[in-house]
Amino acid sequence: MANIDYSQINVIKEKIKILNSSSNIIHVTMNNKRKSVHNAVSKILSIHDRFICIESKVNDYIEKFTINYIDLLIGNFSIKELLI
Repeated sequence: MANIDYSQINVIKEKIKILNSSSNIIHVTMNNKRKSVHNAVSKILSIHDRFICIESKVNDYIEKFTINYIDLLIGNFSIKELLI
């Protein structure tokens, strides 16, 4: 895996802040073998220095996720609106 520098994380965080200022609704895909979520309509709950908290309706119930910006960079999660 290539080195990831802090500026890449800052770029993602700033893009998420811009998305959140216009609409706190995003579409999230979790690329994880233990749990699969594809293009789930999600609400941004909070934006932090290293992660964001979201809420999604998955299988007819509300589930909360914490997404580390690193996970977005390495592909464990994707946000459709970021086009990463």
